[in-house]
Amino acid sequence: MNRKTLWIALACFILPALARAVWFYPGFSTRPRIATPDYQSLSIPTPPIKAEQADQKITVMGGVVVIDTLHGNQFKPTELDSLVQALNQRGGRVEFDNATPTLETRLKYASTYVIISPSTVYTSDEMRWIKAFVDNGGKLAVFTDATRGQVTFDFFTGSIIGLPDSNIVNPILAPFGIAVEADYLYNIAKNEGNFRNVFFDEFNKDELTFGLKQVAFYGTHSVKSDSGLTLFIGADQTLSSITDAGGGLSAGAVSENGNVLALGDFTFLTPPYNNVADNNTLIANIADFMLGGTRKPALTNFPYVFNGSDVSILPTSEVQVTAEIVGALSRLQASLKTVNVELKVVEEKPDEGDLLVLGTFVPSEDLAQFSDPFNLTIEEDSEYITVPGFGNIGRSGNGLLLFQTGRKGNTIILLADTVDDLTILLDTLSSGNLTGCVLQGNIGMCSIGVGGSFSDGSDTTGTPSSEETPSGEATPTPTGAG
Repeated sequence: MNRKTLWIALACFILPALARAVWFYPGFSTRPRIATPDYQSLSIPTPPIKAEQADQKITVMGGVVVIDTLHGNQFKPTELDSLVQALNQRGGRVEFDNATPTLETRLKYASTYVIISPSTVYTSDEMRWIKAFVDNGGKLAVFTDATRGQVTFDFFTGSIIGLPDSNIVNPILAPFGIAVEADYLYNIAKNEGNFRNVFFDEFNKDELTFGLKQVAFYGTHSVKSDSGLTLFIGADQTLSSITDAGGGLSAGAVSENGNVLALGDFTFLTPPYNNVADNNTLIANIADFMLGGTRKPALTNFPYVFNGSDVSILPTSEVQVTAEIVGALSRLQASLKTVNVELKVVEEKPDEGDLLVLGTFVPSEDLAQFSDPFNLTIEEDSEYITVPGFGNIGRSGNGLLLFQTGRKGNTIILLADTVDDLTILLDTLSSGNLTGCVLQGNIGMCSIGVGGSFSDGSDTTGTPSSEETPSGEATPTPTGAG
């Protein structure tokens, strides 16, 4: 290859690359100076921290607070440290419901039942127990949180579906006139570092809002109540994520009877958010609310119906203390020991203290002092007895529980037709399961055996006996309730 051919080959290789470089290269540039923030002059907004007052007056009240953990509740026990501490300072005891004993049993002695952001539904029995618990004077506190809901994926449509905790608690709150919306509140104009961290400066007057000037909630649902009282009133700029409208939206409410509290936020209980604004004061007020109720003693709460540490057992003159009665009393003693109550048999009515009276449907002077306040009609030769609210009930196979409260102690009177029936009634009471009884107020009618028919004595002639009935069946007559 000669030199001319070599130069031509080099030119064919170099010239295209040089042409592309000249065509696409924009030329030499100079980097402009980029302005940076004046970091030294910046000030980061901080939340209004206010620790709990050391000299805060605390009243020791006592009581048991049961916290639900059985419905996929979206919290950790450590997040409740501030609330648990406030309850302990007031003499309260906190129990986390682990299904042993059952919820029905726990609600017999609890002061407050607490539900926090659940994700699984409550059964109809559980909702019935909770409703009866509140009607009996117990407190219910429900905490929801817009940041703790769950989501699920629809495999058919490919869409993501939100499952807010408000959907779970609303059936429980509905009987008390409270509803939690499936939204979150936000305020772009004034907030605690994030538009969903909302301040509340206006409050309706209630013990739960006592001493509050400002509280901060972090991702709260809005809470409504037609019959109850809304507690925290949002500013006009506090809006709902559903409608983007606001004005008077609330983050909490209490029921008309004052026993049910519902809050749209749970995060304010957790450190460090409990120290923001007056959140610690609100937590203290909630602890007072939880321990400040008064349960009405009721037969349904046996054995948690006595005030003292011992119960006197008084057999009336018509009751023979047979071996079967002694055995039933021993089983009752074992039942009462589980709640730290001792049993003692006495011959006369004590001047004070809790009392359990054993009697039969045979009238006697020593029984009358206990049965007369209930206006029972007991006739020795009659096949039935008359009980206000129940009417005539057969003596055979039925038993009565009569409950009387007093400042010096509570009294339960057990009545049955025979000592054998009385033994069964004692065991029914010892079990604490009165599902075989019809309870109305302070009177319980229990099925403890098989009872035959009886006549009311209004027609003694012209009515065929069971043998004379054409069909060969007994004429239908009222029987004792089961």
